[in-house]
Amino acid sequence: MATLRRLAYLLASFPLGTTWFVVLVTGISTGLGLAITLVGIPILIGMLWLVRWMAQAERACIRALLDVDATPHYRQPDRPGWGAQIMARLGDPQTWKDLVYLVAQFPIGIIWFVVAVTLVGVSLGLLLAPTYYWADPSGIEVGLFDADTLPEALALVPVGALSGWVTWHVVNLLGRVHGAWARLLLSSTPDPELTARVDDLRSSQARIIEAADEARRRIERDLHDGAQQRLVALSLKLGLARKRLESDGNPAGELVAEAHEESKLALAELRDLARGIHPAILTERGLGPAIEELANRATVPVSVEEVPAERLAPNVEAAAYFVVAECLANVAKYAQASGATVRARREVGRIVVEVADDGVGGADPSAGSGLRGLADRVEALDGVLTVRSVAGEGTLVRAEIPLTVVAA
Repeated sequence: MATLRRLAYLLASFPLGTTWFVVLVTGISTGLGLAITLVGIPILIGMLWLVRWMAQAERACIRALLDVDATPHYRQPDRPGWGAQIMARLGDPQTWKDLVYLVAQFPIGIIWFVVAVTLVGVSLGLLLAPTYYWADPSGIEVGLFDADTLPEALALVPVGALSGWVTWHVVNLLGRVHGAWARLLLSSTPDPELTARVDDLRSSQARIIEAADEARRRIERDLHDGAQQRLVALSLKLGLARKRLESDGNPAGELVAEAHEESKLALAELRDLARGIHPAILTERGLGPAIEELANRATVPVSVEEVPAERLAPNVEAAAYFVVAECLANVAKYAQASGATVRARREVGRIVVEVADDGVGGADPSAGSGLRGLADRVEALDGVLTVRSVAGEGTLVRAEIPLTVVAA
């Protein structure tokens, strides 16, 4: 069946190539001839779109008949408007590769058509010789051999079978050759220039997030070593003053007691703030213990079913931690769930973090800044964040983060 499809393409290559050649030569020559009058410029611009449409038609044919996928990567305009689209197509190497293929399809199509018709015609003629040898009084001429009787015509049948075997293999060979030629010109890798720009942007984004994480760690250390220590000392002194004033029966003891309670509340809030900025346990002990601590502090029952035992790169650990932290915070605020499950497992080349709950569902990632921020953080590491939240069926947040950096 594949051979018959290849044969169909070889036979169709001539009319297709003729059509492409006539349209291109007519359109381009007319556009160039009238360019001085400015009428030809719209014609030439239209040819840019026509070339792509014809190339796409060729891709559809070779995909259906030759089983060859020639996927292109066309350059996209960097801004809206017709001018940007025209410049993008003119500057796209794939446009000119398409043009070369379509023009070359005319002579190549002639060759494929002649070879295919000749081989198939000769093979069928020899195989069917006994059915029509009598139609020509001079017989069937095959080189120096002239078959004008039934036995002689029957002798041509094995030769026809051999010719059919050769035709079968030649058709397959020509189909593969043309498929390779089509893949060479009609397919392309992503634009190297754009790929380099994307890589630079991703690197810059990753560096920005890494710098932000470092700043968060520095703020956490400053709060822990500075403001928290001062508040602890203040709370102790207020506690001592409270006891002394209460023992002396001084009315100011009530004010000192209130100040003591406020200092303890401020200290608790400051510790929570520091932990939210960047938890010390994540830096010191790694992702597993940090997730366990999140689960222990959650206001709903949380089951931690799997965590990585080994340390990961700091930026990967931070991204995974904040995915879990944000998801558990959302569960507590909005999900109305009776419980949640956390999994963080290491797979080949990546870590997969999943947070599921049995709440009301219906979470919309585009409606709030929390999940959008998580998606930005994960995507900065070339990862993917997906949210499945059906109303009444709970929510599942899944983050896949590549392990692109080896932890020290």
